[in-house]
Amino acid sequence: MFDQSTLPGFEGAPSGVPPSAKVSAKVPRGRAPHTLFFAIFPDADAAKAIAIQAAHLGRAHGLVGQPLLAHRLHVTLHDLGGYGELPPDMVKTAREAGDAVAAPAFDVVFDRAMSFPSSRTYVLCGGAGIAQLTAFRQSLGLAMGHAGLPVKRSFTPHMTVLYDRHPIAEHATEPITWTAKEFVLVNSHVGKGVHEVLGRWSLRA
Repeated sequence: MFDQSTLPGFEGAPSGVPPSAKVSAKVPRGRAPHTLFFAIFPDADAAKAIAIQAAHLGRAHGLVGQPLLAHRLHVTLHDLGGYGELPPDMVKTAREAGDAVAAPAFDVVFDRAMSFPSSRTYVLCGGAGIAQLTAFRQSLGLAMGHAGLPVKRSFTPHMTVLYDRHPIAEHATEPITWTAKEFVLVNSHVGKGVHEVLGRWSLRA
């Protein structure tokens, strides 16, 4: 069953600002003020270790972009699009899809890193260590499809750790392992640094 909150480390939505708030002056041009997506977040200890590793890798490769703060690190599972106002029917259907998923907790191992030049991101990724992550995403995608939600088939499991326009080829990194114990439905308030959790589902131990 879902609940609604903000993720640890994120401030809640500004008081008096409903989800239908107009575009903030901080929203990048051409970007909708709300992005809806399913995601998994590392636990606090893993997030801290990843942030430290990202800072080290950035310096080693001469990247000047600031690493993302630990509490912002996540893996997007399914992107449900950007909106000027969140459509209630879409949120309701996404919650129903989340309710339909029954899956065990799983380990994620990132042991590679690379740049995505098109988005100017530097990301952590993996090989065999992300097989369970991929399988879980497929299970969630099936539930979304049955609920009538659009599902993008292409997927490169990754975690963005910093933004920088300098491209870095894929390379090995010191492995970082963490256990995904839940997944969430997130309303990202673009340009405000707020990830509002609209649904949260535990994965079986």
